[in-house]
Amino acid sequence: GYATVALARSLRGSGGMRIQRILIVDDSLVIRDVLREFLRGRYEVDTAANASQALAAFARRSPDLILLDIRMPGVDGLSLLRSFRDTGMQVPIFVMTGYASLEVARDALDSGATAYLPKPFDLRHLDRLIADALGTAEVQPTA
Repeated sequence: GYATVALARSLRGSGGMRIQRILIVDDSLVIRDVLREFLRGRYEVDTAANASQALAAFARRSPDLILLDIRMPGVDGLSLLRSFRDTGMQVPIFVMTGYASLEVARDALDSGATAYLPKPFDLRHLDRLIADALGTAEVQPTA
């Protein structure tokens, strides 16, 4: 809501606003490319195809938000999510999956996911969720 957005803005301070960074972690090149193109211009975007690339990208340049696929070869997204949360990392993590189920959604949210997005999802909806999570949503004046 409005108070959350205002608080996020005041905590960040108004001076020298940097462009926020999003890390996309998905083994699908098509998904990574579509999301990168969609977000480019408004955010700095890094991509990773698997958990080890994601950890390396995170170590290089800490993201402000992570879009994380659940089903990936090797270490799956839920394990990566848990390891991020176990280190105390608080950035919003949106979990994406093409294999949606209530059980997977519950596991993701219990593991610390900020949002759960069954694929395919509406990019405008994703845009609103990201803006809300990062506190960059335009505040609508109340009539």
